Amino acid sequence: MKANHETSDGHSRDKEREIEREASVLQRLTALGAIDRTYFAAAKTSPPGARWVAARWIDGSAMWPALAHARDDDTPAARNLLTTVTVTLAGALAELHAVRFTHADVQPTNIRVTPDGVGVLLDYALACGPEEHAARVPYRGALTHTTAPEVAAELLATGEHVHVQTLPPADMWALGATLFWCWTGERPVAYRDVDGGRAGMLRDIADGDRLRDLAAVRPWHFLAIEDLIAACLADDPSARPTAAAVAESLGRPTAQTKAEQDIRSGT
Repeated sequence: MKANHETSDGHSRDKEREIEREASVLQRLTALGAIDRTYFAAAKTSPPGARWVAARWIDGSAMWPALAHARDDDTPAARNLLTTVTVTLAGALAELHAVRFTHADVQPTNIRVTPDGVGVLLDYALACGPEEHAARVPYRGALTHTTAPEVAAELLATGEHVHVQTLPPADMWALGATLFWCWTGERPVAYRDVDGGRAGMLRDIADGDRLRDLAAVRPWHFLAIEDLIAACLADDPSARPTAAAVAESLGRPTAQTKAEQDIRSGT
């Protein structure tokens, strides 16, 4: 449950509007069939009284701890987990993109991994849909480390009250960044100055030349996931795969191929 909490001076930093908007988005996505109809539980968005929105609890854990053993060693279980999480997240994004919505906040803490390895998207407060921009709190980005280069550039070029509309390729960059981070243990961008503040990190992302070499930080070789991450992190949004294409391409068994066995053994 999310609830509005006013500050001591009576202000709530737009949380009322955010909660109202998330409730509205969840209702719309449920009606469109883009999310599980049991996910959105209830909401109170009108005064008097506190505003709140509630969603169904998802058993499991956040993505970072869920992928901990996949950062340790190459096992069939680790491969299956990485593949299942990726396929199910891509499938969820494909449903959103099909109705002209983007999640706009794909990141490890907004993903729940169930005990059977299904990745579930959470937190639709920042979702961008086909609507009048004036009807929402302006989107000014989400977690910096999973911000696509084109979004980073637009955030830097516009004022803090200007809405930046995200498109599906930005979700795909964020998915690639999230997979990179949770599998390797390293953020995808090597910032010039980690203490330089958000603007400096956004500039490094927008420049597009600070991506870490996945081959240098991967815990083990998994060609299918490596190729997918590289494709999602393409600087050109049009070069990134669609969510539907990712879900389809990985929707098959993940046994280690002979070529990958040869690479790992050095032959």
